[in-house]
Amino acid sequence: MGDRSKAEARKAEVARQFEEAKCAEPKPAIRCRSCRKSHVEVKVMVEMGGFIFCDECIETAAAIIAVRNVGR
Repeated sequence: MGDRSKAEARKAEVARQFEEAKCAEPKPAIRCRSCRKSHVEVKVMVEMGGFIFCDECIETAAAIIAVRNVGR
């Protein structure tokens, strides 16, 4: 037979951790200023001038600038 006191202690510990997690302040999500993707959805976030941009938006902007410069 199993030891009920250990099982009850484990259940109490899990319940305590669950309650602590519910009361904890959620961390703010870091999001791209342009597309609003979170840091979890992209490879790299870059901070420029107080704003945060993802690598995808920076690549898109660079491609647009490159196309404009070819026409000059």
